[in-house]
Amino acid sequence: MSRFLKALAMISPDAAMKRMRAQEMLRAYDAAQNGRRTASFRLGVSSANAEIGRALPALRERSSELVRNSPLGSRPLAILKANVVGTDLTVRFDTGDDKLDRTAQQLFDDWAQMCDMEGETSFTGLVALAFSAALERGDAIVRMRTMPLKAGLPVPLLLHVGEGDLIDETRDVSLFSKGSRARLGVELGDNDRRLGYWLHRSAPGEPTRLGQNQLVSEFVPRADVCHIYHRLRPGQVRGVPLLTPVLLSARDFADLIDALIVKERMQAAIGLIVESPDASASLPGQIAADSAGDGGRQITKLAPGTVNYTRPGEKVTPFVPAGNSSFEPVSQAVLHLIAAGAGVTYDELTGDTSRSNYTGLRQGKIAARRMIEEMQWHMLVPQLIRRITDRFIDHAILAGRLPDRAGGYPRKYVMPAHEPIDPLKDMQADILAVRAGRMSPQDFAGSWGRDWRVVMKETQDFFAAADDAGLVFDIDARQRTRTGADASPPSDQMTKE
Repeated sequence: MSRFLKALAMISPDAAMKRMRAQEMLRAYDAAQNGRRTASFRLGVSSANAEIGRALPALRERSSELVRNSPLGSRPLAILKANVVGTDLTVRFDTGDDKLDRTAQQLFDDWAQMCDMEGETSFTGLVALAFSAALERGDAIVRMRTMPLKAGLPVPLLLHVGEGDLIDETRDVSLFSKGSRARLGVELGDNDRRLGYWLHRSAPGEPTRLGQNQLVSEFVPRADVCHIYHRLRPGQVRGVPLLTPVLLSARDFADLIDALIVKERMQAAIGLIVESPDASASLPGQIAADSAGDGGRQITKLAPGTVNYTRPGEKVTPFVPAGNSSFEPVSQAVLHLIAAGAGVTYDELTGDTSRSNYTGLRQGKIAARRMIEEMQWHMLVPQLIRRITDRFIDHAILAGRLPDRAGGYPRKYVMPAHEPIDPLKDMQADILAVRAGRMSPQDFAGSWGRDWRVVMKETQDFFAAADDAGLVFDIDARQRTRTGADASPPSDQMTKE
């Protein structure tokens, strides 16, 4: 309310209310007006960090519970991890010096196989683990630890992945105001530049030794930590789980499926219901002694074809299960909603492609691939891969494994290939794009998850070996056309030339 309305309200509340309602009616946007249709909106003036700080503990625990106990939670994360990271994400050095590139590449490939501090996976496996944890619980960290030279590593650097709850969100400016600008465990400097993180010594919930305070956190400089999360709003320092918009819908749908399964099992178990007029017959829920032969045991478990004896007024009634014709359209609508909220397509979430054709699948995949590329180049590369490879190069130079050079060590990140829906159609389209200049041969090889220089070298080695062996393959474009015909020019044409 304006100052005038506040003053008017002190004199005449009714007049102030009428004036305020009149002003509301003048708003140009329907969604900005107050009324029955907008009553369900919860309004508030708060920053992204204020909202996340209050909700993050509950969101990440509920997200993890859904991932543990329902495919509606685990499936989207598995699909996104396989498409964003996959198994063939690679780092390729491109300094312009072939010999130096080969040296740096071999050193990185050797280090990538033993960079896990826990010794359980490779570099790509760690990236996939960190990305999956960020999707499930909102954010994740990767600590980069310098090791002694005598450790015998190709480069004295190891990586350790941790979940986002290692960051102490109680380290907040409202509680620790003496010389600190921490926000939800992230230490901020001028212009909100990240200076470091307040990290717990062990993950909350892990058992600790007697006398150790698990809640104690220590400051770790940003240079030693990679923090991966999906930034949705300016100024946001922590992430929220991927499934946040659909947690309630997914939980309700999973509970509905469980209830329907139990209902169907119960309906299939009961075959007949017999009511007896004999007062000496079994009590409700029991089988008569002369029928059961076991002294009238009570029914405590249902099995298919069960005959239930009750009283009074003996009659036999077949049990007819109730139908539910509305389940299929409701379930499809809910599953489409969950798929859209989780950032995957309906067929990826359910595995059901019966209602799709080539055009529909391709249109859906185009939007999904754009979202995947956004996660790769706006989240994975700047927050994780680039910072780790920068640290790798610094340690390699300090350890004497690579020479220091003014131009540094430029590199390219080759992402996993997108599998084609129709390989023949997609390959023909790519070939036309290269021939028309829309795509370079290097881009073509990169779209399939390959480094073009590696492809060139492998192709050269293969055909050199084939020539030495006197073999001609149909795939040799130097000697065969696409139809398999001889590609060599006629002898008279060679003579004229």
